[in-house]
Amino acid sequence: MGMLVNGKWQNQDATGFVRDGKNIRFSSGFHETITADGSSGYAPEIGRYALYYNRTCPWSHRASATLETKGLSDIIDQIFLEPSMGDENWWFGTSDEYSDPAINATHLHELYSASDETFTGRVSVPILWDKKTEKILNNDSGAIARMFNCEFNALAEFPDLDYYPEHLHSEIDELNEYIADSLNDGVYRCLLAKNQEDYETAFDRLFDVLEKLDDRLQSQRYLLGNNPTEPDWRLFACLVRFDAVYHGLYKCNLKRIVDYKNLWPYTRDLYQLSNVAVTVDLERIKSGYYGNVSRGGIVPKGPLIDFEEPHQRAELGSAS
Repeated sequence: MGMLVNGKWQNQDATGFVRDGKNIRFSSGFHETITADGSSGYAPEIGRYALYYNRTCPWSHRASATLETKGLSDIIDQIFLEPSMGDENWWFGTSDEYSDPAINATHLHELYSASDETFTGRVSVPILWDKKTEKILNNDSGAIARMFNCEFNALAEFPDLDYYPEHLHSEIDELNEYIADSLNDGVYRCLLAKNQEDYETAFDRLFDVLEKLDDRLQSQRYLLGNNPTEPDWRLFACLVRFDAVYHGLYKCNLKRIVDYKNLWPYTRDLYQLSNVAVTVDLERIKSGYYGNVSRGGIVPKGPLIDFEEPHQRAELGSAS
């Protein structure tokens, strides 16, 4: 995949950064935070920050879903990258549809190097860019989503939406890690497994967790009750891609999400909440995963997935 080493792009992975069926996540690298009172040195401001992300990436998706549902689309700029990776990782492509307004970069790694000329690590999305300092503020998707949820309420259209309520902090943190490790990383363990044994171990664990989550959603509308919280968006990002991408391309083919009694209507429920549908572009998602030359460049026409089909889950609780 390639990475930056001392601020310079190289096409080979350095020791300690090789992705395989066991090693999926690596340190993100940028960890500055925005605080509501500005005590961190970064305050919420209209038009100061930009979220760079890719419609393909599930890690990007939970940040964009939080931004949109909190009503921050007029406060924080959204900069899209080409859905499919280029020769040097995420890039802005060759069309006029995608471009970088900050430094006129052609590849995302240029913004990384501009922020830290000695940076060594993976070049990942999303990133939160600070126009005032002309640097990446943060590139941890969970931290970015939480900042959007907690620190921008004075500017948000829907400040009462809270995906990280105080009384659920410990449960949310635990469930976030469970979903990140078992599902968000789990599908990649299936894809990147180097042998049959590792693949089957990852495969069995993945579908065991899906069954458990399906059972959990039998009697409650969302993972932690009547209102969506952070882990719901982490899970949604996986589920909305599953049948179109992971089931076939990643060899996660025991069952589709549409085959689950509760996970499938739950996915539709989240999709149909205000401002969520705009974050899902299934054709671009598919083009990002299938469209690069290494996978033949052929994007499948199917499957047909109707996220607008009535979900009938409101009787389990009412979202605020």
